[in-house]
Amino acid sequence: MTPKGNGPIVVAGAGLAGLSAAVRLASQSTGRDVVVLEATAAGGGRARSFEHARSGYELDNGQHLMMGCYFETLAFLRTLGREHCVEFQRNMAVDMIQPGGRWVSMRCPALPAPLHLGAGLLGMRGLGLLHKASALRAGLLLRGEVERPDDNETCDAWLRRLGQTQPIRNAFWEPLIWGTLNDDPLVSSAAMLMAVLERAFLGTRDASSFGIPKVPLSKLYVDPALRYLAARGVTVRSASPLRGIEVGADGVEAAVLRSGERIETDTVISALPPKPLLAALPDPVLRDPVFADIPKLDTSPIVNLWLVLDRALWRGPHFVGLISSPLHWLFDRTAIEGFDEPGRVLVNCTISGARGMVDDRPQVLIDLFQAEMKRYFPGKPFTILESKVIKEKKATITHAAGTYQYRPETVSPVRGLYLAGDWVRTGLPATIESAVLSGHEAAKVVMARA
Repeated sequence: MTPKGNGPIVVAGAGLAGLSAAVRLASQSTGRDVVVLEATAAGGGRARSFEHARSGYELDNGQHLMMGCYFETLAFLRTLGREHCVEFQRNMAVDMIQPGGRWVSMRCPALPAPLHLGAGLLGMRGLGLLHKASALRAGLLLRGEVERPDDNETCDAWLRRLGQTQPIRNAFWEPLIWGTLNDDPLVSSAAMLMAVLERAFLGTRDASSFGIPKVPLSKLYVDPALRYLAARGVTVRSASPLRGIEVGADGVEAAVLRSGERIETDTVISALPPKPLLAALPDPVLRDPVFADIPKLDTSPIVNLWLVLDRALWRGPHFVGLISSPLHWLFDRTAIEGFDEPGRVLVNCTISGARGMVDDRPQVLIDLFQAEMKRYFPGKPFTILESKVIKEKKATITHAAGTYQYRPETVSPVRGLYLAGDWVRTGLPATIESAVLSGHEAAKVVMARA
């Protein structure tokens, strides 16, 4: 259906949710102009990159892993002609390292899902049969569970209920929880974990394979999206933050910029984080229960350490996890991006749910990295040539048990106002896939309803 409303369709926010919404609108014959308002000069939100002058590298503000089940993200990349910029594993493989340097590795064979996961768990190198059997029992139960875990049940309680041993928790479950839910298993929702498991492991085998962007995030998503929009006549206004959304008796009436400029429209897709969205709404609207619940959503930080080392700490896999460490994942960006610079290795270290570290001084975090590397890679001395610490204090919403009910639907209580963002009610945790899915859903509803 072709929207025939008043004024342009305004998309507030040029992060992945806003860009995916705008690209989806631009790919259709809507009959209306589309205007994207972005507060920053470049866009990209929490999935962007920047030039680091001291190292000479373009660094992401946070390292991201994808999975084959990122169906909406892959569709977005195909539209932009950038799907070739993500390298996927042929079959799911995960490598973890224990203190002292012992490796725990899982390789899923080319079997139909979920048999590939079961075979991979049974074949894990570095764990005893008891612990592998514990994980396999949980995997078999997943497919037969009729009732999903309640959102009020924590991941810790669910894993205990399934009889998971601590070694298999350390080597498989907890890295998965930290990586996908960005929070402690003691508080994270088992229902959100189940959403990940169902998408990744109960569909096709390819759905569980990990994919790593081979280029910085702005080159992967942001710049191609902006070129795509410009080529189709979409106006993207950078450094133009939304200050307010005017609402009348019939719904949205205008979008107001911080400069005071007023854009008359009856359709706004807000791809803003919760706090800026609420700040843009008039007080009477905020009294609606949907908007009154949003402040109950807390946030969880992520800290990324970017380090240029004089030598590689490991060879082979592009990323490894650290078992029982305050640091979670290491990525060899030199291998991932194909750099050829002898004596210089670019490494990313990701710390999820980093509440206890987000206020630490950068040097404290660099010192922690050095100490942990001595524990996990003994006998492999190295020198840090350059470093950059990036703190996303509000990287994602928290997925604490019992909080999913506070996430709003795409269609808001205000006529003409649609909500997008990784934090809205997509059925997924706040990931890149959730952000893109929300943008596509918002565009779909706008085109169907206007």
